[in-house]
Amino acid sequence: MFFHVSDNVVINGDFEEGPWMFKNGSLGVLLPTNLDEETSSLPGWIVESNRAVRYIDVNHFSVPQGKRAIELLSGKEGIISQMVETTPKKEYSLSFSLGHAGDSCQLPLAVMAFAGDQAQNIHYLPMANETFATTNLTFTAKAERTRVAFYSVYYNTRTDDHSSLCGPVVDDIRVWALSGAKRNSSGVLTLVLVLLVLALL
Repeated sequence: MFFHVSDNVVINGDFEEGPWMFKNGSLGVLLPTNLDEETSSLPGWIVESNRAVRYIDVNHFSVPQGKRAIELLSGKEGIISQMVETTPKKEYSLSFSLGHAGDSCQLPLAVMAFAGDQAQNIHYLPMANETFATTNLTFTAKAERTRVAFYSVYYNTRTDDHSSLCGPVVDDIRVWALSGAKRNSSGVLTLVLVLLVLALL
């Protein structure tokens, strides 16, 4: 399914906008808890949890796309979310990249992804040398704003010390409408049927 970048209703879905990172800082940036839209240092996103999430860069971690991404820590106590603009009863697709930060995080890695009243548990399955995979979730909007959210299913630690928290990486989050294309297809089909009926008269 192809779509224009402008069709994406998620703000800062690639996480390229965020807090300043020092070049010699190798631990990423821990984003404070309970950040709302007005106080969040990650434009568009809310950290609605009891524990922090980690903002990481490509210089020190594996990042699926671009230069920045989010590593989800502390299971369901580390949640990021965003309210995106939607049209009620319209069908949408949520896609995102899921992967491993390359920081010796112990497997398995998985996220719980939410889009409105839809939720899906998605596991990261390493394939060959790839450190990430892209996944999709289809949902029907129920309101003019729909909550998109992610948290880690497990409480992961690093294999080299078994105490430092880590988790799956999410990046390149997109939400776009599908139902417009379906309506156009239905309209073409209706027109063809009308022409066939007229030809038979």
